[in-house]
Amino acid sequence: MSKKITIFLIDGLPKGQRSVRIDQWIGKAICAPRSSIKKIDYSEIKNSSCLYFLVGPNDKNDLPNIYVGETDSFNNRLNDHDYRKDWWQELIVFYSVDKSLTKTSARYLEKVCIERLEKAGKCNLMNSNSRTDINNILEEDKSGLEEFFINITIILPLVGCDVFEQKELGLKKSNTLNLFCSGKGAEAHGILLEDGKLLVLKGSTATKKNAPNFENHNYKNLKDKLLEIGKLKEEGKYLIFTDDYEFNSSSAAAAVILARAASGPLEWKDKNGKKLKELLDD
Repeated sequence: MSKKITIFLIDGLPKGQRSVRIDQWIGKAICAPRSSIKKIDYSEIKNSSCLYFLVGPNDKNDLPNIYVGETDSFNNRLNDHDYRKDWWQELIVFYSVDKSLTKTSARYLEKVCIERLEKAGKCNLMNSNSRTDINNILEEDKSGLEEFFINITIILPLVGCDVFEQKELGLKKSNTLNLFCSGKGAEAHGILLEDGKLLVLKGSTATKKNAPNFENHNYKNLKDKLLEIGKLKEEGKYLIFTDDYEFNSSSAAAAVILARAASGPLEWKDKNGKKLKELLDD
């Protein structure tokens, strides 16, 4: 479904303060680098509940550090994070312009985001506190909050934070580009998604032993992260994907699967052996 989205550069800078609106939606997002958080206009957020993301780089793998929080006292919470957490570089906050997002609703969204980020495995989640179940949300309210969540997953990639799985958007997998990647100890099945990412399917196998040139490769850290979070697990001489995993590119997927530097457009092929590069050029 088409959507009209407006990104307003508050200070005229593409990476500066930005506000994001989706047409016909009561929600709004404000994004700002840490260096300019003191300049944010808090008037719309004051005395309102909100959900926020703190984002920063990680020097050990290719995935961003993410902290998800909720508050009804945003200014105080932000000052606390600015004082106590030194790793984050960007803030993204979501709220409702009509103040219809309640404290309970924000807590529910926080829980949903954390659970789905954990499942997606596309970030280093920095939350450490356990979450309790929120039982006082009506079913009809959950439907509206699910729409709020979907809009969060649409906006985040637009401001450089692509951490949820594409299937959260309800986008369809390609019906034609079912792909395969094979190598020593590797037999992987993947599907090219609508935005060019590649979904490796559960049960695919990957090479366990890294090639020498892979030890210092960027995607080696991603492979280690997938092992750490259980998306990959050892099974005899091989590694196996315990769940579907969405890679940002076909090359990232091929490198992790083959445990060496690899070109995705050349390594991924259809059932007839035609390379992805040729399929995309047709």
